[in-house]
Amino acid sequence: MRFKSILLVSWVNFLLNTAVMGSMIFISLLGARLGASDFQVGVIGATYGLSYLLSSIYSGRQSDRRGKLRFVRVGLLLCTVSFAAQLLASNLIILALVRAGVGLSLGITMAALVAYAFESGADMGKFSSYGSLGWIAGSLTSAGLKEFHYIFVVGALSCATAFLLSLFFAPETGPTSHQESKTSLRFGAVVKRGFPIYLAVFFRHLGATSVWVILPLYFTSLGLGPFWLGILWGTNFTVQFIVMRYLDRFNPHRAFAIGQIVSIMVFVAYVILKPVWPLLIAQALLGVAWACLYVGALLLILQAGEDRGTASGIFQAVLNFCATVGPFLGGLIAQGWGYRGVFFFAAALGVAGMAVAVPQTIQRSEGV
Repeated sequence: MRFKSILLVSWVNFLLNTAVMGSMIFISLLGARLGASDFQVGVIGATYGLSYLLSSIYSGRQSDRRGKLRFVRVGLLLCTVSFAAQLLASNLIILALVRAGVGLSLGITMAALVAYAFESGADMGKFSSYGSLGWIAGSLTSAGLKEFHYIFVVGALSCATAFLLSLFFAPETGPTSHQESKTSLRFGAVVKRGFPIYLAVFFRHLGATSVWVILPLYFTSLGLGPFWLGILWGTNFTVQFIVMRYLDRFNPHRAFAIGQIVSIMVFVAYVILKPVWPLLIAQALLGVAWACLYVGALLLILQAGEDRGTASGIFQAVLNFCATVGPFLGGLIAQGWGYRGVFFFAAALGVAGMAVAVPQTIQRSEGV
């Protein structure tokens, strides 16, 4: 029964990320169709990221108090409604509100889902790999369907299926509501406990998200067409999926540090490399970097102690804060210093992240 539940949790992660990636790819295009300027597209993205951020922190904390399964199921039900509501986006205000609803729903779900998976005994590397597989599926689905309304319908159906699967999850084995008084004052302690990890992830991911917004434009400037863009993105996601499945057996401190170091190498490589084949290698290394960093960080914060919903919520909030701010920084730097300026900026932030991550590795991984 427990094994079946762990497998179902992984498939819920897959379905949820399929819906997320499918919608995310085309939201900016839908905004442009509705008459949005580049700035307004950024604001719509920011409403999504901000609502996701706040929801992750609050819901993750509450899931430690009241039980994670409740938040997983309620969040998935709200995801079904909010993804379907994107069909109603007939103007920019409605689109911004609906995307804020999507972020709110995902924040309720993801922090609790990650914590529940860990406490159920899931291999977190394999669990995370299903998220990358969902990104691949979402990208392919979007490319195949092309029309916004079909993509939103598929996203809503994916969330509805995930909700139905969640009804078959095994009962929780971690902390539940009876421990509320014991955990209600620990938020600051949870932040302090994982602060070096959160800070290192913040530096690296802020640089990364500033790169993602301009990377397609940079590749296009090198003469690469849509086919090669798809291949390059597919390479990244595929390598992530493969590498994540084997990371749970490695020391998470070393994996986390390797993720930081390889990220810096890739950002610098973008400045130097131009032919498509070396770029494919760079994208593959980027997949290795994110797999190591994400799974390593996730294991470190979840293994540190109780309050895993809170820790997971903070982690999701850090990622979404970067996803909100990074694209603005990337566009601003590219405007003043060109695409290569963005790559150097990301590499510099990677160095800052490594300066935080590597001492942690030296101090804690010895003898592990």
